Amino acid sequence: MQAINSQIEEIISRGEGRYLSATELQPIKQYVQTFTARAKTYQILQEKSEVLVRHALKKFMVQHPDIMQKHGKRCHYDMTMLLRYVGIAILRNDPRFLNDALVLWQANILTAYQKQKACHVAYRYLQEAVKEHLPSQAEQMIDPYIEMMMQALDLPPKLMAGVQ
Repeated sequence: MQAINSQIEEIISRGEGRYLSATELQPIKQYVQTFTARAKTYQILQEKSEVLVRHALKKFMVQHPDIMQKHGKRCHYDMTMLLRYVGIAILRNDPRFLNDALVLWQANILTAYQKQKACHVAYRYLQEAVKEHLPSQAEQMIDPYIEMMMQALDLPPKLMAGVQ
């Protein structure tokens, strides 16, 4: 896993052999300026992810007790992994990382098992849990990443293969 975000990595690669322009340096400056807030959000996720997952799955169980009875442990694992990868994506300030490392794979698997609609509901509950239990600044950083997962679950299977 690369430690720097994909946008900065591309800028540095394109700038090889020359100095970067002020415009090219902007994403690097923004990355540094927002790191403290992103690190704090990562730490909050680390501390609260179990509460968030349990809260979401408790609501999900009311609507889909059959799925929870049969696949509850898997649902818990998948949501926990999503939050871990969201945390890393936030630290990196890199949505592409989350997309490439987890979203496309998980969405394809869930679609293959025809569980994408139910999981979409579960992730909506996770989104609600984040909003209810976390500070506003953390919620604003986390929400786009959960939304990315939910959008991938909405894609028809043929389209999902071409998403990059």
